[in-house]
Amino acid sequence: MLRRTLQLFIFIVMIVSATIIAGCQGESSEDTFPEVGQRLSKSTKQIDKQPGIVLTGFASDPNEKLFRVGIEYDPSQINNNQLKKIVTDYLTHAASNLPPSNDWKEMLKPFRLRIEKLGDASNLPVIAEKDIGASELIWLWE
Repeated sequence: MLRRTLQLFIFIVMIVSATIIAGCQGESSEDTFPEVGQRLSKSTKQIDKQPGIVLTGFASDPNEKLFRVGIEYDPSQINNNQLKKIVTDYLTHAASNLPPSNDWKEMLKPFRLRIEKLGDASNLPVIAEKDIGASELIWLWE
């Protein structure tokens, strides 16, 4: 009887352990979409501090897993390389203190990202974009 009780106890411990481990295996992208969106939205303040930045905006579409960041800037003060650095610093700031790796590429992997140039209400040209599963931004002027 004691042996059977011990086997049952070990079996229950194994089932509970497997359940806990399965539950801790990362969050689904649906669970993290609002958190990532909030981080990106709050971090746009960092872009606003940069010289030559006129205006920023943020929007998201959970149905398309899309984050849109709009930036209006003065091209006489910011060249393409400077804009890349500003955007990369912004994304790094948004991912800071995000477990496990503080890496914006990992944070945004399950989502789409579009960086758009603001300033012309009838046309929002895309500056850079990243698709679901990709880890790099594609700069559209290159």
